[in-house]
Amino acid sequence: MKLNIITAAVMTTGLAMYASSANAAMTTDGHGNVGYDSYDECVTAVKDGSAKFYTPYTYQNPKRQAGEATVKKMRLSEVMIPQSVVNSNSLRTSDYSAGACDLGVGQSNGRYGVSGALVGKYVPIAADMPVNVYMDTAGNPVRLTMQQCDNHFGSKFPTPVVSEVEAPEAQVAITEVRTMEPVIVETTRVIRPSKFSIKEVIIAPSDQVKRVNTAQGTAVAIEGVNRTVIVGEEADPDIIDNIEIDQTFPVKRVPDTNP
Repeated sequence: MKLNIITAAVMTTGLAMYASSANAAMTTDGHGNVGYDSYDECVTAVKDGSAKFYTPYTYQNPKRQAGEATVKKMRLSEVMIPQSVVNSNSLRTSDYSAGACDLGVGQSNGRYGVSGALVGKYVPIAADMPVNVYMDTAGNPVRLTMQQCDNHFGSKFPTPVVSEVEAPEAQVAITEVRTMEPVIVETTRVIRPSKFSIKEVIIAPSDQVKRVNTAQGTAVAIEGVNRTVIVGEEADPDIIDNIEIDQTFPVKRVPDTNP
């Protein structure tokens, strides 16, 4: 009899837990979007695959606010939350790889949030939702909105869902007998001649050398006596480092034209 009572009690508790999980408080608005009473209920629905992610139903172009220099279109999962926001909000992750559970809010600053029925509820946001990423002059993200409607989230960054990371499988200790054998490696080094050679060297005062960038590289013009101009190509460091001087070449010296 005692065993039956204990079994019944366990079964009753299990049914109660199942009913609580299956009947998590959920609100549905007139557009089919849903919200949950708590963040934890929203996260549970996202992780067990039962959540219906929010779908915008209006259209509105992006609108920058004070301090926002640019706006970029991205997927939510591509956004990294600034560390300052992570610290100030005690977030457990800095990415949206698992999406977000955002606290629904209404209209502010000329932009809508979620429908009235979901204000105050936690709304599941998919990781692949297109978003507007507003950035400061340094290119750092400062605010996110839903891309299609430019509707804002509960704060400048919606609260992320922490992605589940599977623990690595336990490693089984295996005793192995290993033998060490010497290995002889032969290396043959081939030395190829330099691919560059010196045609001539021009020595000129630095203030008479002018450099101009062209499609073929950097052109160098040197003004000599009687305002004659010598035009050539400048050797970059890679060429200079690979020259082997084993040849003769003419040296041309340009006199200083300054008095």
